[in-house]
Amino acid sequence: MLTGSLTLTGAAVLAAVAILTGCASTAPALSPSEPVPVIHDPTRLTISGSPVIDALYHCLTEHGWQVTVTDDGAIEASSATIPAEQYELYVKDTWQCNQVVTAEFPVDARQKNLLYEAELAERTCLQNHGYTVGEPPTLQTFLDEYDTHPWSAVAGSDLATLSQNMPESEWAAINRQCPQPVPGGLR
Repeated sequence: MLTGSLTLTGAAVLAAVAILTGCASTAPALSPSEPVPVIHDPTRLTISGSPVIDALYHCLTEHGWQVTVTDDGAIEASSATIPAEQYELYVKDTWQCNQVVTAEFPVDARQKNLLYEAELAERTCLQNHGYTVGEPPTLQTFLDEYDTHPWSAVAGSDLATLSQNMPESEWAAINRQCPQPVPGGLR
């Protein structure tokens, strides 16, 4: 049963990983279905300042889901807008939209190298704020496993667990102080 909010960060979007906050059970394992047509339109309203997050937001809202973009650049849905009986459909649509966004904003070798450096910087920031973060992979391991086992500082930290019971204001504050990098959007 979905009882809290579901937040997708930029890194989570392209890695197809969701952080569940206040959730009583884990997300069902669903395989991605056929991707929807590419929907990016540069003339659309900018929501987050990130074309990756904007594309995901527009795709999900076109599927009829009521989601919001938070101050820290994440897409959020809650049990108030996604009834438990529709959660599997929401996850399926998220997979589809993720495929569209990934195809539209590919993460090339240059982006992966920038992402690795940004993740290391985020790791240091999280540690400076008192969070425990596991050892990062080497650059080569990060590159080799990017498509199958992507590493992120947040996911490899105790913040990932603590966020499940953390007030939204505290989660937003740490994400402002240590922003999560968005794959495909680094310059």
